[in-house]
Amino acid sequence: MRVTYNAAVEVATKKPLDVEQVSELREYDPEVGTSPRGWLEVRISVTATSLANACATALAVASAATGAEAIACEVMTEHESRDRGGSVPGQRDAPVAWA
Repeated sequence: MRVTYNAAVEVATKKPLDVEQVSELREYDPEVGTSPRGWLEVRISVTATSLANACATALAVASAATGAEAIACEVMTEHESRDRGGSVPGQRDAPVAWA
């Protein structure tokens, strides 16, 4: 059974994405911003058969779109995200700057 997962992937760059790079992520409902440590963070939704598959897909998609190596990935089901009050992976108490 395929499930929708939300993923937050930090990549090893602090360079913002250009419009073309963001448009490559369009099918994943992306949000792009800066993590509390200053890294580029890409939040996407992926459909997958398992959590492991969702994480692997998110890592590959974020790395391909940014051209940078992924350094962190947090994934949860969309259902779990809703149950947590709408939080998405990567949300923290520290302010995050979103483009």
